[in-house]
Amino acid sequence: QPAFDTFDSSNSLFAGYFFSLSEDQTLQEVPTGFDSTSYESNNCELPLLTPCSKAVMSQALKDTFSGFTKEQCRLGIPNNPWLWTEQQVCQWLSWATNEFSLANVNFHQFLMSGQDLCNLGKERFLELAPDYVGDILWEHLEQMIKDSQEKTQDPYVENSHLTSVPHWVNNNSLS
Repeated sequence: QPAFDTFDSSNSLFAGYFFSLSEDQTLQEVPTGFDSTSYESNNCELPLLTPCSKAVMSQALKDTFSGFTKEQCRLGIPNNPWLWTEQQVCQWLSWATNEFSLANVNFHQFLMSGQDLCNLGKERFLELAPDYVGDILWEHLEQMIKDSQEKTQDPYVENSHLTSVPHWVNNNSLS
């Protein structure tokens, strides 16, 4: 203790790098972002979704669900859920329950083809799965349906098997 009492910080190697608070100095408060929020209000105001934030959210969902693409390739499951067999529906459910640590999924309620699964609609689908779990599963299924529809509507993807040369390139320009 006596060694610390005689320590003169002005001659220290670290003098000028660190400041000390005197009694009349106060710490500056760091803003938290909650300063403008009223806790007395019962209404919780969320920021409006913009096209940009919707795109970011959509991309985040796609990234989250992208792990199933590897499983589809490994097991030969079609990209279009409408074409799935009962076994492929079960493989999807199995992947999703493991990937997202979902509990209480009753696989017997989903013993159906992909066509039957897609025809359920959101309300009926959510009745087959527990709360929150059904929302995750439905969101993934809906994303896959949307992705497969977008791919079939793209004329370059749809007709890419006809020719490997774009239609705007004529045969004379190649020689």
